[in-house]
Order: sequence, then structure tokens, then C-alpha cells
Amino acid sequence: MRIRVASLCLLALLNSVHVASSQTAARKPPAAITKIGENVFLVGVNRVDTARREVSVEGTINAVTVLEFVANTYGGLKAYESAMTLNTDAISFNAALLLIGLDPSHARPSTKHFDPAAPQGDRVEIWVETVGAESRRFRAEQLVFDRVTNETMPPGPWVYTGSSFYKDVYSADADGVLIGFVHSPAPVIENPRGAGLGRYGSIILNPNLGLPAGTIIKLTVKALPNSN
Repeated sequence: MRIRVASLCLLALLNSVHVASSQTAARKPPAAITKIGENVFLVGVNRVDTARREVSVEGTINAVTVLEFVANTYGGLKAYESAMTLNTDAISFNAALLLIGLDPSHARPSTKHFDPAAPQGDRVEIWVETVGAESRRFRAEQLVFDRVTNETMPPGPWVYTGSSFYKDVYSADADGVLIGFVHSPAPVIENPRGAGLGRYGSIILNPNLGLPAGTIIKLTVKALPNSN
């Protein structure tokens, strides 16, 4: 297990360095990987549990209605159409996901915005928990609400695509998006079921959850078994 964890740490660091060096503009170096417990690491602010195969990071709910993404990076350009801002950058988030064994070689990101072909990759679950005295925990799908059908996104696995590159620029970092559902090349994680295809303007932040802007949340990505 120690050998596996060490190998994953090295893989994550090498991937982060490669991504960072591929930027056309100067950006901050990738976050260091720090061991804080047995099988538990920090990649920047991303908490990684390699035994449970989970990555957790805090953030806040955005002041938004129409959605195309579930989560954007801190300071990300797509906050105006993302359900939440996570307190991380794309490179560190991707490195954390590599540490729980998600494999980029299994990934096939979308090739364009609103790509009709479903993205492919290792399967994950995504959970959201409100932080406070009366915490609630729910699947990320519950954030995505179709106001025409009055239904939330059907539950089911998301896929790790690792994002993509465009002219040597890491798309997730450039666009500032981490998790999406409209089949876009930029997010690190996508939903393969295409709930947002042809539905722009209909998909909103679920009003039934009662999550005002600024609500502090913790998002957890859990790798599923037999994901390849």
C-alpha cells in the first residue's frame, strides 16, 4: 500500500508539473502534497483519503440561476453559471483526484460544448454537505433542476475526464471549471447523461434546497469500484 501511495503521489506531482508548465501565461506553481495522517493527504486545500478513495474540498454556493456547471474554481470565470465555487484551483483538484486512483488513460473528454457524444472515464459519485449547525448531505445531482419538467438530474455516476488541452492550455484552469454536465471539454469531471443538452435556460440551481448564496458547503468526490 505504501508503494502504491508513493507511486500515486509521484504521478500526481508529475501531472501537475506538466499541466502547469503547459500554460501560455504564468501561473502559480502546483500545490504541495502533504501527508496529514494515515492514508490522508492535503493537496493545497483538497483533502485526500486514499483508503476511502475520496477527495473533499470546501466552497460556497454562488448567486446564480441558470446552470451549465456544478462547480468552478476559486476566482473562476464561470461562477455566473456554476452552482458553487470550490476553494481550489484546477491543477490541485486534478492532482488530488489522481491520488485516489482515477486514471486519465480511461478518459475521453467531450470534444466541444454540448457534445452529443457522452464523455467517458472512471466513475465517481459526488456528494455535497452544508457546513453548520444543521448540516445536510445530498447528491450533487440534486443541485441541478429543470424548471420545465420540475425534476432534478437523475442520480448516477459521473465520470473523470481530467479536462483537456487547447493550444497547450489546460482548459479547466483557463475556464475555471471543475465539474460540469453539458458535455464540455473543460471540466475535470462531467456527467455522461447529458441532462443539460439542448436545455440552456431551463436548468437552474434547485430552489427547493433553500441554499442562499454564500452558504458554506463541502464537496466530496468518491471513486467507485470497477470504474474502468
